[in-house]
Amino acid sequence: MRSVKKIFVIIVSTLTCHSCIKQVDVPLRNEKPILVVEGAVTTDTVPYTVKLTYSGKLSYSDALPEEFLEKDAIVTIADDEGNATQLIYTDQGVYETTDPNFIGKVGRSYSVAVLLKDGKKYISTPEKIKPPVSISGINVSFVNKFDMFLPTYMNVAVNVEDPVAEENYYRWTFNGFIGRQTKGIGCGFGCIKFEYCYQKIIENEVRILSDASINGKEIINQTIGRCYIYNYFNPFIDIAQLSMTREAYQFWKLYQDQTARTGGILDPLPAAIKGNVYNAANTADFALGYFSASSVTHKKVILVPYSITPYLLEISAQQFIPSQSVACFDAYPNTLSYPDPPAKQYPPPPGWENAEQIKVEW
Repeated sequence: MRSVKKIFVIIVSTLTCHSCIKQVDVPLRNEKPILVVEGAVTTDTVPYTVKLTYSGKLSYSDALPEEFLEKDAIVTIADDEGNATQLIYTDQGVYETTDPNFIGKVGRSYSVAVLLKDGKKYISTPEKIKPPVSISGINVSFVNKFDMFLPTYMNVAVNVEDPVAEENYYRWTFNGFIGRQTKGIGCGFGCIKFEYCYQKIIENEVRILSDASINGKEIINQTIGRCYIYNYFNPFIDIAQLSMTREAYQFWKLYQDQTARTGGILDPLPAAIKGNVYNAANTADFALGYFSASSVTHKKVILVPYSITPYLLEISAQQFIPSQSVACFDAYPNTLSYPDPPAKQYPPPPGWENAEQIKVEW
């Protein structure tokens, strides 16, 4: 009987406490969408792009929703000598140049103009392209560290001879192709096809450096990317070293500082980072993002790892092979595909025919 009374008291107490909790509807702050401009002119002879989107709350991380894309703008890039080129819209808010003769040149200044369909015009502060600085060496080291999310990898770093007579600001980008593997597709009598492929990789981490404390000295072992090891394939790597303006460096440094926040109580409050694009009729009305102009030095290499063992792949990379039979280029995004045999299977990516080969041993 006592136990029954005890249970009854607990139930009543629980209901009483629940009835004391008052639901409060907290008003949410809805910020007005802000135009985001991302683009650049470089000394590369490739089409230049400008991406136009709007800030807002995302509910998923795939392609941006239509309402966040600016698809009806007139976008123009111009230099300080009166040359200009208009960009065309492609997809996902991206506009692209079509004139192959419009190429960034050292010493020239470049800016972008964005005319929206409501008549509002945004322009960027002109940026002057600084002289390029060459990469004096590439260092590759094996890192025997892996987990359930990523296999072991090779760390790629560069050496740079920093010029003495000027202040320099660097940014590095890192992309290329690595080998991936699946179980392939059966093609009869023990035949398996499409078991391997090359997947494009792009290093998204912002890697920048100012020569303020090392002016005129050699930059040694500046890490610029990682090559994850999934199989025996040789990675094809393209390292790009950009010589930025001080203003561009300061923008990316603020971006880097905000993304590196740990959430501690001493961290600064997050804030929108103003770029160099503003409303032509109201200089206090800034867009987000940045339009830059910089020279680029490229270094293409093929890494040849000599110490990959079956045991290493078994403990580090085997878990990333899909269990079902599937073509390699269907299993992973951004891969190179190829036709059925007798066509050459998993041919190397084009563009590295004369690239330097670097042997990696550990």
